[in-house]
Amino acid sequence: MKRYALVGVLILFVVCTARSEGEFGTEDMYGKHSFGVGFGIQYGIIGANVDVNIARNLNVTAGLGTTVFAGAGYNLGLKYFLTPLNRTFRPRIAAYYGVNAIIVKEYVGITKDDEGENYTGLSLGIGGQWMWGETKTNGLDFDIMYLATTGWDLDQLQAEGFDVDEPGKVRVSLGYRHAF
Repeated sequence: MKRYALVGVLILFVVCTARSEGEFGTEDMYGKHSFGVGFGIQYGIIGANVDVNIARNLNVTAGLGTTVFAGAGYNLGLKYFLTPLNRTFRPRIAAYYGVNAIIVKEYVGITKDDEGENYTGLSLGIGGQWMWGETKTNGLDFDIMYLATTGWDLDQLQAEGFDVDEPGKVRVSLGYRHAF
């Protein structure tokens, strides 16, 4: 329940900040939408995502992909860019909810194939887009994400007989982006 409250507070903060700057309701508030392919949390681990501009410098994003070891991955979130759309490099902050950890479980003393399981949670991070060319329609997208919450419980997995190491809390994503 705490993670949903945190996501709600973050969304409210970004919307109130944009509203206080007078960005909602103006003709020029919408920029380009974009589509990307790559790896990392925003891409559902390995996959694609779509960004839709809902206000100046604010995107709603959705990603769908594969975790390779544990089935499908997804993420929904917000990206808030710190510079305008016409800049070549646009740093940003982001928040995503969805698959953010994969644990490949190895059974101890049992002859069974290893299996993977994905876990969902809240991921917060910083990153940017580097768009090139006169129209700035193609570029690279990257993020460094911190796993604020995730659904795995290391003690429970080890009690069930799995040889599992605790995964780190930092993730990196990289992808190609095309604006339209």
